[in-house]
Amino acid sequence: MEFVTVLRHPLADEQLQLIRNKESNIATFRAAITRLGHLLAIEATKDAPTEEAKVTTPLEVETNVSVLRDDKILLVPILRAGLGLVDSFLTFLPSARVAHIGMSRDHETLEAKLYVNSLPKDLSAFEKVIVLDPMLATGNSCVKALEVLVEAGIDPSKIKVVCAFAVKEGLTQIHSKFPQVTVVTATIDPVLTNIGYISPGCGDAGDRLYLL
Repeated sequence: MEFVTVLRHPLADEQLQLIRNKESNIATFRAAITRLGHLLAIEATKDAPTEEAKVTTPLEVETNVSVLRDDKILLVPILRAGLGLVDSFLTFLPSARVAHIGMSRDHETLEAKLYVNSLPKDLSAFEKVIVLDPMLATGNSCVKALEVLVEAGIDPSKIKVVCAFAVKEGLTQIHSKFPQVTVVTATIDPVLTNIGYISPGCGDAGDRLYLL
């Protein structure tokens, strides 16, 4: 899957084992998601927009530098679990804008239904759009979010999906419908259960972040 980048790093593995562990309490889980989010943010922003500038060093030497244009980046967390990655990305992208897309899942059909869309009216200023959702399972919620973004005028080639866990089924659905969209994930797990959960996974990330 050339459109997918998987983190390969012991620091990511350490956070994943804390996130997977059912004994991790809410504080441990949140902290591990945040730290993993930092690593995902570094990987996902390798192609972030920049511009050339000049600065003068303490040696009174003028030198060329590259300046991050994080104001050209739009973060789109899919509610509610996607909120768990926002602060990690804002650590490195303090001027990025954040728009929320809320999805509810029908637990019988596994279909995603849109209930929040806070996208700005003018999206022309953004060169990169990063969709945040810790769990890419069936892919239904993510595909629905991508449909909302594309219908609003975002070029799919500008979109990157970032998740902690993914499975082949979700990745395949995204690529089949939006082949220009790229994905960054911490791991690809082997099983999608018949009720739409990633296995071994980490359970319901939203619940573990906010309720349990």
